[in-house]
Amino acid sequence: MTARVGMAALASLFALALAGPVAAQQAPVDPVQLQAGATLFDRDCSGCHQVDGSGMPPDFPALAGNNKLVDLGLTVGNVHNGKGAMPAFAELTADEIAALATYIRNSWGNAFGGATADEVTTLIASIAPADTSASASIWTGVYTDAQADRGVDILAGSCAKCHGRRLNGAGDPDQVPSPAIARGGFLKRWEGRSLEALFVYIKTQMPLDNPGQLNDARTADVIAEMLRVSNVPAGTTELAADAKALGGIVIKEKAD
Repeated sequence: MTARVGMAALASLFALALAGPVAAQQAPVDPVQLQAGATLFDRDCSGCHQVDGSGMPPDFPALAGNNKLVDLGLTVGNVHNGKGAMPAFAELTADEIAALATYIRNSWGNAFGGATADEVTTLIASIAPADTSASASIWTGVYTDAQADRGVDILAGSCAKCHGRRLNGAGDPDQVPSPAIARGGFLKRWEGRSLEALFVYIKTQMPLDNPGQLNDARTADVIAEMLRVSNVPAGTTELAADAKALGGIVIKEKAD
């Protein structure tokens, strides 16, 4: 990875140098920050947006040659709050988001300048939280215990290798670190996002070594067990095996 990132950094900096007067007005790109951003991208983003930035449209658009990235506020907002099937990464610090934005905005032919932690902090403060007042919450009994029971074996067979048998991110020793998919860490990471986004993400991107192997019904069963392990109470109606039907159910870290 080091050689690949080093070449990407050099290519991006060279592109900035050739970009003329517009580039001269952009913030400089710090190679150390660029490397830090590359590490974060490989860890959190490459599974969906791909190592080469080509993405997996339409759910995960290409970042390579994407002129929308000139808008730093858009980049920061999407990383911090999530968008569509993309989860929020609100746990990242301002320094980390600045590094990630710098890498994304200056790789694969992009040359949009660096970002600072101060800029990110200001932008995050200006981002309005999603309006979820008219939406249902996961805490209102959105799945059944019988449905979660069906999800147990699926999680053990398809997810535990990377996310651990306790779904806490502690997978097998030969696997790269992965995020928790249950309990507080999972709920905090997905705070404010809908079950539709989670459903689409799991169905299209998981497991990483064979994405798309779960059909709609099995995806819903997996989410039901993830919620149960997170101590979210069950109800009397099963979670719908349909992404659009889940758009009005919001993930919240705690019950209202």
